[in-house]
Amino acid sequence: MRLMNQRIEWYRTPIGKETLARLTRRSDARGLLQSGSFLLVYLATASLALFFFMNEMWVPMIAACYLHSVFHGFIGMEAAVHELSHGTPFKTKWLNELFYRIFSFLSWNNWLHFRESHMMHHQYTVHRGLDREVVIEPISFTFLDYLSWFTFDYKKFARIVFTTVAHAFGDGDADFFFWKPLFASDDPKRGRMIAWARFVLIGHLVLLALFIYFELWVLIYVVTFGYFFATFLSHGTGIQQHLGLKPGVPDWRISCHTVLFDPLMSFLYWKMNYHIEHHMYAAVPFYNLPALNAAIAKDTPEPVRGYLAGIRKIIAIGRKQRLDPSYCHIPEFPETAAPPKLD
Repeated sequence: MRLMNQRIEWYRTPIGKETLARLTRRSDARGLLQSGSFLLVYLATASLALFFFMNEMWVPMIAACYLHSVFHGFIGMEAAVHELSHGTPFKTKWLNELFYRIFSFLSWNNWLHFRESHMMHHQYTVHRGLDREVVIEPISFTFLDYLSWFTFDYKKFARIVFTTVAHAFGDGDADFFFWKPLFASDDPKRGRMIAWARFVLIGHLVLLALFIYFELWVLIYVVTFGYFFATFLSHGTGIQQHLGLKPGVPDWRISCHTVLFDPLMSFLYWKMNYHIEHHMYAAVPFYNLPALNAAIAKDTPEPVRGYLAGIRKIIAIGRKQRLDPSYCHIPEFPETAAPPKLD
């Protein structure tokens, strides 16, 4: 879907060449530390659930499964798949692509689709009709939505699994977001997207058959469907990216939230809580975003401190939008900042 030829002249806080070169430097060691630890945590929580299952310790098993799902939510496009799609965590490309595909498979994500979609999200961030990865209109969440985030996230399941199945059966018009479609019928990437969907579907069906054959019932939940349960923590990070902000402006300081998370949430979220910084300089690896935040602090709004404080901020914005659907939150800037670019 290459119907967008518009070029947006985005505002970027000026940074010296030497500083930017240092901040964009990639490290295999740091990429492997994050990606490897993520894979180890995934295997550890899965193994713990399996251990309790084998020993018929049902209550601890349920707790281990729930903990696994809470973590599993950050394996996909919410964190790991997202950052790896940029190709920035590793200096060595094949290492980045290896973990990108592993995490995409484990979370039913399509690495090719997401990379292409997300590139356009960065080009046209929260511009109506151009950025179809983000819902721009005010969102009202129902009680059932909130309940599903703590139990079975049926909307996420339908959006990802049903779309993957549609792709696997050759329907390239189906989409995870709102592209219509992302790839035209004559685009070779469309065929590669479908091929990956078939690999994911067949791979999970083979694993499902093995779990049934060996009566490892808990692994059906953990491996096949774990990504679609207990999504409340990852949803809480997602809504702190762009929700409630002004669309159609060429200034990421206005269309993105930056929130200072604690070390655990920053680890789980691959430091994407530095969202202004991530959009402004997308080539900067996630582990250098805190340094980037410090480098441009005089030109950006004062960030909210804490995951829950960020949630409260989004809730407050949502209340104002329910009273006035045209309301958009415009952050306050320090006196040292350049004026926001509104057009």
